[in-house]
Amino acid sequence: MVASEVEALQHEGYIVIKGVLSEEDCNSLRTHVLLTTDEAARKERNDLFGNIQEAESRHDLKLDLCEAVVKALNQFTARCGDLLTEAMGSRVRIVELAAITSDQGSVAQPVHADTMHGVTRFLQSDVVMPGADVGKSTAEADSDQEDAAEDLGEIVRAVATETALIFTSLLALQDIDADMGPTHVWPATHTVEHHATLWSTNAAGKLSVEEADKAFGIPHKKMTLSKGDLVLYDSRTMHCGGANSTEKRRSVLCISTMGQGIRPDGTTWTLLPSLRNRLLLSDFPLCSDSVKAPTVTDGCSEVHLPPKAVEKETANGKSAEKGSAGATSGAAIPPLEEWQAALQCSLCRRWRPCSVEDAPRLTALEHGAQCSQLGFSCMQEQVYSTPEIDAIFG
Repeated sequence: MVASEVEALQHEGYIVIKGVLSEEDCNSLRTHVLLTTDEAARKERNDLFGNIQEAESRHDLKLDLCEAVVKALNQFTARCGDLLTEAMGSRVRIVELAAITSDQGSVAQPVHADTMHGVTRFLQSDVVMPGADVGKSTAEADSDQEDAAEDLGEIVRAVATETALIFTSLLALQDIDADMGPTHVWPATHTVEHHATLWSTNAAGKLSVEEADKAFGIPHKKMTLSKGDLVLYDSRTMHCGGANSTEKRRSVLCISTMGQGIRPDGTTWTLLPSLRNRLLLSDFPLCSDSVKAPTVTDGCSEVHLPPKAVEKETANGKSAEKGSAGATSGAAIPPLEEWQAALQCSLCRRWRPCSVEDAPRLTALEHGAQCSQLGFSCMQEQVYSTPEIDAIFG
């Protein structure tokens, strides 16, 4: 199977793989993504979002290694790891870990490739052929020109063959139909010729969907996917996000992997600084020790995220009904002297009060106690410092 998938990926520039992530894990991750996206946007944490084309009504969220993300990564690498290693070599690392969400009203992106083809990159550079030196004989000048042409050919060859490959996976976290703005892909357009067409047709290197169909002579394919399916594409393949004309939010997990070689020019680098150069494909599956509390950090600043919640889509596609785990408010934190016992939430890592009777039962849970089980919310501050809490039980 791997050999045929690699062949299809190399020829067509993309493939679709079914059933990579379970429905339950898609639901958990999507809830985390939507709640985190909304909270980070509300707090104007622009550092937690990557640059994305047609950003209005779209968010490109940098993901942390919370439990839902680690589970998804482990399933992704279990299914796609051998394929990516076969296509890219033994040392493959994750260079993008994000979730793209498009809301109602998001317009179609211009058609583009995430990275520039190596040869196109070279041809658009400032490298020029040297002229003949004054004072040299014709024979010497001709010899210099031949040497220069040979050197230039070596540069073209190196850039063309030694530029690193990047493959991007977009994993559907819900069913995606044709009206939800699915990704559009133009098959077999990851070539020098198609990149030349893109840049010669439009000075900015961008086309509309209709213009691209005509310019490439290839009708686009809409990536209508079922929950848990993914499209894996060569970053040089022409594609774009479609217009979302529905009232539903469309979220996809975005994972880009890069092999060895010269880093290509492009935009597939949406990743938390703390994860850069840390996630090698050979390190997977990640163990439970790799799971961090669902806190997105960047330097000294941080956003504490709410836990998993049951989310229902309303007529306008926004979060209307959530279980207590997703509530942004909870029971008031009682005075410290009234605390009988304390448990640490397995999601937000804050300490919460509980009864002496409930403590053993909640501690024994497989995934640990959570704020919602105690009547609180992960959005609430701890109120008292950890040393203060330790002191009353010391």
